[in-house]
Order: sequence, then C-alpha cells, then structure tokens
Amino acid sequence: MTSPFGRNHDARCGVSRLRALRGRLLIGGAVAACLGGGVATAVADASASHDKAQAAAASAASTTSSTSTTVTSIAAPPSVATVPTTTTPDDSPSIAPSDYQAPAHDGLGVAPGKIKHVWLIVLENKSYDATFTGLGDDSYLAQTLPSQGALLTNYFGTGHSSQDNYMALVSGQAPITDTQDDCPAYDAMDGSIDLSGSLQSNPNYGQFVSKAGPDAPSGDNGCVYPSSVPTIFNQLDANHESWKLYAQDLGAPDPAGTQAHEVGTKYCGAPDTTVGPTPVTGDGGSSTDYPNPGTATPTDQYVSYHNPIGWFASVLDSGDCAKGLGHASDGLDNAVDSDHVGALLGPDDAFYTDLQKVKNTPNLSVIIPEDCSDGHDAVCKGNNLSGGFGTGANSQIPNAPVNYTGGVYAENLFLEHIVPEIEQSPAFKEGGLIDITWDESYPPFTYSNSNANSTRTWPTAAGALSATDSAGETLYGRSVNWEPTGPNAPIVQGVNGQQLSAGPGFNENIDRPDASTAAGTDLTPCTGSGVVSQGECYLGGGGSTPGATTQTASASAGSSTISDNSIEINDEGRSVTGAGIPSDSYVGEVTDTPATATAGADATPPGISYTGSFELVNAAGTPVDTTAALSAESITLGAESPADDPQYDAYDPTMGGGDSGDLMISPYIKPGTVSNNYYNHYATLRSIEDLLDVAKASPGTDGQGHIGYADQPGLAPFGSDVFTNAWWRDRHWHTR
Repeated sequence: MTSPFGRNHDARCGVSRLRALRGRLLIGGAVAACLGGGVATAVADASASHDKAQAAAASAASTTSSTSTTVTSIAAPPSVATVPTTTTPDDSPSIAPSDYQAPAHDGLGVAPGKIKHVWLIVLENKSYDATFTGLGDDSYLAQTLPSQGALLTNYFGTGHSSQDNYMALVSGQAPITDTQDDCPAYDAMDGSIDLSGSLQSNPNYGQFVSKAGPDAPSGDNGCVYPSSVPTIFNQLDANHESWKLYAQDLGAPDPAGTQAHEVGTKYCGAPDTTVGPTPVTGDGGSSTDYPNPGTATPTDQYVSYHNPIGWFASVLDSGDCAKGLGHASDGLDNAVDSDHVGALLGPDDAFYTDLQKVKNTPNLSVIIPEDCSDGHDAVCKGNNLSGGFGTGANSQIPNAPVNYTGGVYAENLFLEHIVPEIEQSPAFKEGGLIDITWDESYPPFTYSNSNANSTRTWPTAAGALSATDSAGETLYGRSVNWEPTGPNAPIVQGVNGQQLSAGPGFNENIDRPDASTAAGTDLTPCTGSGVVSQGECYLGGGGSTPGATTQTASASAGSSTISDNSIEINDEGRSVTGAGIPSDSYVGEVTDTPATATAGADATPPGISYTGSFELVNAAGTPVDTTAALSAESITLGAESPADDPQYDAYDPTMGGGDSGDLMISPYIKPGTVSNNYYNHYATLRSIEDLLDVAKASPGTDGQGHIGYADQPGLAPFGSDVFTNAWWRDRHWHTR
C-alpha cells in the first residue's frame, strides 16, 4: 500500500527531517524546501561563509558560477535501443560553441611549472553535504581547512563504486565494470587504446576498449590495465620529475591464516606478485586464484584497490617501485620505502622524513590513508588515531586509540596530523599545492557502512541522479552536469525507454526493476549478470525495491519511540508489525544519534557509530504507543512497491560519482576562497599535468600533455577561480 506520507510526491515535504545531533551544529537552522517532484533540500546555516543550497532536481545545476562560467543543464546522450553507442549528439557539451576561444595556459590559474610540489590526498565516500555542512564531527576539515584555502563546492567523482575513481585520477580512463566493482580479482585486462579518427571526431579517443565489450558484467574484463595505458607517473618519469605514493599501513602485519593485503613495496603494494590471466568472458574472472583482499583487519587497514599504481602494467613493468628499495633499516626484502613507494605513519614512515628537505620531496606525492583514516569505515577495525601520537622520535607513531569511530571523524584526525606537516615543509613554502579530494560521493543519510550521518535531504532517486550519482565538469567555459561515459560503460536504453546499463554511476544509489517489480510490465528485470547487448538489464551496484525485512528493536511499554539501530531514513513510511506494535502502525520520523564507537568493527559485540530510533505513528502520522515493552524483539517492516520506494527509477541513467566537494591549499590561493565551478577527477589530472608541465616530454593524446579523458577538448583545469592569490601569482608568473 502507499505509505501515509506519499513518499513519491509532494506530501513528503510535510514529514519532519532528521536532526543533526552532533551538538555543535544543529539542523534546526536549516530551511526545508520541496523541489522537483517533492525532492527535499535544505539551506544550511552551519558555516555562513561556505553555505551551499543544493537544488535536488535531476539534471539541473546546483549553483551559479562565481566567475564568467555558465552553468548549463545537459541531458544524458541518447542511445540506440539495446545497442551500446558512443555517438555524440549534436547538442553535446563536448562540441565547442562557435564563439569559443581557447584560454592562455589551457585556462590554468597559475603558469605551468610555477607550482613544483603537489600533494594529492584521497579520502573516501563522502558527499559535499556530509563533510561541509556540519553533519559530522569534523570541524578541522569542514571549517579550518576551507578558511586556509579554496573550497570547491561542485567537485564530482567520475563513477561508482570506488576503484574506478582512483584509476581516473591517475590515468583519465573511464569506468569499467570490474573497476566499478572494486576489482575482486587481480587479473589482466585485454583490449586496446582507441586511437581511431581524431580527438575531435572520436569521443573515445585515448580510451582503453575492453575486449569483453561494452557493459560486460563484472569479472569479464579483468582489472590490471595493459602497458599501453599510460599514467601520470609514466608522464612524470618521461619529464624527469619525481613522484611517490605514500600508503598508510603499508607493510603492516596481517592476521595469521589470512591473505596478505599486499606483497611488498617492490610490487607497488599490489595484492599479488603475479597478475592473473585475462578472464574468459562469462567465467566471472580469476577471483579464486588471484583474489583481491578488499577489507581492513584490526592490524592492517590498508586495501590495495585504493592504491592505483599496482593496477597498471605501465608502472609495474617500469620497475619504478623497486628503484631505491632498501632505504629502511630492515633490509631489502622487508623494506617499505623506495624512490616511488613509501609507508605513511608508523615506525617505517617515509613521508615525514621526505618532507624535511626540498630535494627529497617529490614533485607529486599521492597520499593514500587506510580504510579508517580515509573515512571509508563508519566503525574502524583498527587504530583511528584518536589516541594521538608519540613525541620526539616517535612523532609519527600512533598511540593506542581511545575509540574506534570512523567516517568524517577519522578523516578529521588524519588531516589534523598530516596537513600541518605539509604546510610547515620547505617545499610547500616555495609555492606548493595540497589537494584534498574524495573518490566519490555517497548520500549524507544513514545508508551504508560509510555514512553514519543524520540528514538534511530525503534519499530519493531524483536526489541521487542530481547529486550522489551525478556528473559534472566545465567544458568550453560552461559548467555542465555531464561527463563522457567512455566505451566500456555507455548509457543504453531499451525501446521502452528503460535504462539497461549501469553507466558510470553504476546505479549506485538507485533501485531498479527486479523480477517481482517488473512482472506484468514491459520492463526487463535488472540483474548482476545482465548482458546489455542482448537486451538484458545490468544492475551494477544498484538495488531493488525492499521486501519485508525483520529487525531487532526495543521500547518501553506505552512509548512511541522505538530503538532500532538498523533503521534508516528511507524506511520512513513503511508499515511496522510485531509483538507490542498496534495495528496500522508505520515508521515515522527517524533519528540517528552519533555515538562513540568504544569497540572495533570486528569486536564481539562490534562497536557502533550511531544509535537509531524512530517514532511509531498511525496512517494519519499521529504518534501511537506500544502495547507492551519490546526487549530486543523482532519487528517487521512491510514490503514496498515501486510507488512507495523513493529510490526507485527505471528510466534515468546514473552519469557519475556525485558531488563530494574538494579542498585546495596553496600560497597561490587566497584563504577563504569558494569556487562554484564544476570540476571532476579528469580536471584534477589535467591540472596536475599542466602544473608540472609534463607536455615538454610527454605530449599525451592531445599533443598538449593530457591523457585519457584529461584530454577532452575544452576541459577546464583549475582556473583563476581557484588560484585567487593574484599577488603571489603575479609575483611568480615570470620566474621559476
């Protein structure tokens, strides 16, 4: 039945929103509004200088540019029914306007070569709202750091789920289903770089094309790119510029009887010494013989799929990772520091040592925290740095933790230690750049293991399509909700308009038709093995409309407040049955109260980062009381239908990795800068290529030093809206 709140349309606007209960910053000051078919959004007053009003309407721009850049709403490129297509429509933003003139220095806001040192810090799975509007316990990240540099309010991941974003950042390669699925196996890809036609005529020029074909199910493509696919690291090698990746927990011990998370620095931190063979189409990959251990443990929270260098044969075959191996005192075989790979924090830390002298500080430092410090885990399995650090010679060795809370809290602790060390280094003072980014955006409501946050917005399909699964970049001076899909994850529709492919956004926060909801309609059920080229629907990372679910709850007799740590914001309006529950009862307002995790995620019982509860209401939305006490009793939430499911959408594509925001700090940036222009991972790669002037020795696929989709004609790198310190910029413009 339809819920009493009409969760598909405007009646939803009358339901109370969750309150942020961190204490410092309250949601009560936000003004709720209903836009675009009842999608709720709010304007936060938590940090006045960085407030952002997000209009949650699919395909609509969320802000107006602060410079001359025009924000344009762009529909997804049309597709031929059931046949993958890479055809560029006439109205595509990738076509240059007739009056467009290419800017000097590629539009970069500082002359190439002036910034000599870049630190790229990659965090995990947070939406702009989750990080920067006061929902989390992260005042250093959300307030202090923006006050020191530039806050980019519209910065987008290029896909879901995770690993495809790391690949894009360093190579410009578009999502492919195996990397979207975080590479369950360490096996080789087979295919080639598409260099047919020209950059202007071929939208996939410079992209790797998998031999498995477009939208091949995960496991059919392989995961390690062949040596023909270049990276920024190869470009820097050619340009005789230094680079190094620093990974937290690199070399940490793994529990007895478990697979090692990585096999050593000389193998680039990869999960195996050997790359497995290319999978045979349809066999699901080589996960049995060459598995990729993708989860943290209490002693080792490093995960190899967040370290991109071990997934490119062009880096593996170069021998870079073994160059200089043996800097550490424990000998060559166990060393965790080389010229290009080093440990971050802990007894073998190389990062702080390298920072002490300019000559030892790489031109590009890629910083990869482990799965706690990067915010991935809501409850950490190991140390979250909450106990601080030792002193003197032990200043890089974490003390024992005092709690295990993850998410933005753990990100905040990590950055509070790392960023000041960079800022105090002689290399940064010369005019360096710190870029703090996130791989992808996830909703700011309690929805998955990475997000223990209260919410300002309802989780809806439209909200996902316009925010957490959306795309954005600036092309030819226009900020657009668009990115090229690439040849391996194109947007494909059926003859009835149904979305058959997962697209770059992998359907991550969308419910698609399954066998049950498609019955009696002209829709095709979406599955994890659907072959799009045969007219089937590939589900990707999406879900289906929830059926009845059983959860454990507690409540006093005669109370309308039900404690339930499994309850989520998108359960509001579902029917509730069980002992002590009156008939005709529903889930009313959901409240998630952040909690300090006093035990790790692997403890018995495991720690929790929030406590959940909901108000029990009748069909009219009036609170009703339990008829008996519930003491860890089972309750059942009723099944939903597509009409009741706010995340259900059968027809619209998911185009990207969503808006996560981005932070940049540099002497070339005026403190407190806010840019509303659209950027993404391809723009970051293009900016690094321009900043470090790699075109001198590595012309790329466009002849200007850009590779992958960093080579898009008209793609804007970080411009004068970011590099706003005109005095420093002009002072250093003519000298290197």
